[in-house]
Amino acid sequence: MKGKILGVIGHPIEHSLSPAMHRAALRELGLDYPYDKFDVKPEDLGNFVMGAGENFLGFNVTIPHKVEIIKFLNSLDREAELIGAVNTVKFENNARGFNTDGIGALRALEEAGQPVGGKNILILGAGGAARAISFQLAMEGAQISLCNRTRERAGELAADIDEKLDKSAEILDFPLKEKLDEFDILINTTSVGMFPDTDKSPLSGEILQPDLTVMDIVYNPLETKLLRNARETGCRTIDGIAMLVHQGAESLRIWLNVDAPMEAMKKALLDELG
Repeated sequence: MKGKILGVIGHPIEHSLSPAMHRAALRELGLDYPYDKFDVKPEDLGNFVMGAGENFLGFNVTIPHKVEIIKFLNSLDREAELIGAVNTVKFENNARGFNTDGIGALRALEEAGQPVGGKNILILGAGGAARAISFQLAMEGAQISLCNRTRERAGELAADIDEKLDKSAEILDFPLKEKLDEFDILINTTSVGMFPDTDKSPLSGEILQPDLTVMDIVYNPLETKLLRNARETGCRTIDGIAMLVHQGAESLRIWLNVDAPMEAMKKALLDELG
C-alpha cells in the first residue's frame, strides 16, 4: 500500500469538498495517504482508469462519470450493479466499483433515529442520487414513492426497482399539491435550493406535516429553504452534510478497512462551507 494515493475524479472538480473531508479523516487516523482532486474530461476517462491502478489505492467518482466509468471497471459490488452507477473505485488485483450514496443516506437516517424498514418514503428526483437512495432503502424494506419533474424518468426508475428487486414504487405527479400525511420520510435528491438559488424549494411548505422527517441531500446552504420550511412546520430535519460524511466514511472502509472519524470529517466540511 505504501506510495499509493487516493482522490476524487470529475469534470469540473473545483467545487468538490471531498479532499477536505478525507484529508481530515486520514490525518485523524494517522494514515499517510495523499487525497487530491483530478479533473478528468469525459474523453480521457478510459485512459485515466486504465492507468490509475499503478498509483491509486482508490478514488471517488463524481459528475459526470458515475455511469460511464462502469465500462472501464473489471467488476462491481451488488449495490453498484443494481443502481447502475459508481461513486467509489478500489484497486486491488483489478478495478472494482462501489456505490456508497445509498448507504450514506441510510446511515444518515438511522443516525437521526429514523430506521427505514416498513416506512413510506417519498423521494423527489429520479437522477443518480435518487437511484442509489431508492434502491438502498427499498432493499431495507421501505415502500418507495417517486416524484420527478419528468414523470417518464420517474417511471423508468420505478420499473427498474420492480424488475431488479421485485418491489413496486408509486409515482406521484409533479408538482405535489396534496398534504404529505401518508409519508414518514421525504428526501430531496434534486439540486433545487442549492446555492446560489437559495430562495427555491422543490415543494410548497404548506403540504408538509409535523410528523414528517425531511432530508435534503443539498449541503450548500446547510439549511435549504425546504429544510427551513420543514423545521418551522415542526418536522425532524436532516441536512446534506450527514449523507456526505457517511458515504465518505463508507469509502474509507472500502479502501482501508477502517472506522472513519466522522466528527473530524464533519468539522472539516463545516469549516469549508464557512
